[in-house]
This record gives sequence, structure tokens and C-alpha cells, in this order.
Amino acid sequence: MAWISFPNLLPTYFVKECLFSLASAVGKPLHLDLATVKKTRPSCARVKVLVDLLADLPKKVRMDIVNEVNGDVRTEWVTINYDYLPKYCKECKLQGHDILECWRINPDLRESKNVQQ
Repeated sequence: MAWISFPNLLPTYFVKECLFSLASAVGKPLHLDLATVKKTRPSCARVKVLVDLLADLPKKVRMDIVNEVNGDVRTEWVTINYDYLPKYCKECKLQGHDILECWRINPDLRESKNVQQ
């Protein structure tokens, strides 16, 4: 699970359905944080999302906005910030480190850690 935020999103989009739709580009949305629900932090909206750590995570998502009066569609790109993503090694499939810190790929890291202790 990870918290994602949408900075500079207009407060008119701080509706659960809208935010869950945006967050579904990353993973399965679970819930909004309290400041987003109460709209006490208008600078950004935050959503807790169930994330697939093996997937390539998007940095922005496209939002098509339809003008109900004339039917015109305008497109906006919404930036996605990942507030915290747990490290995950795609090589040994363990959480807590990434490929650069993996002892399976870099056995010399294990030896250097033992020397430091």
C-alpha cells in the first residue's frame, strides 16, 4: 500500500469518485485521508492505494473534462506524487530493499556489511 497525492488539483475535484478514478491509474484506491475528506488542505488531495510494486507506476494521469453546456472536451494532465513507496526487489521478490541493494545480485554488499559490523 502507498499514499499518493495529486498536487495543485482544483478543490472542485476533491470528490471521492473523481479521486478514486484518478487513483485507479496507479492501483486499487482504498480511502482518502482526513484532510482531503474535510477539504482542509486545498493544496493537494491524498489517496491510499493498493499498488503492484512490480508495475511501472505513472507519474501523471490524463483527465478529460467535458463542458456540459456545449459538449467541448478539454484535457488536463494531473501529476501524481508517491508519498511513500516501499522498496521492493524485482530479483529476489523481497520487500525492504531494491535491486541496487540486493545481496543476491551483489554478494559483495553482504561482505561489506559484515566488515562494517
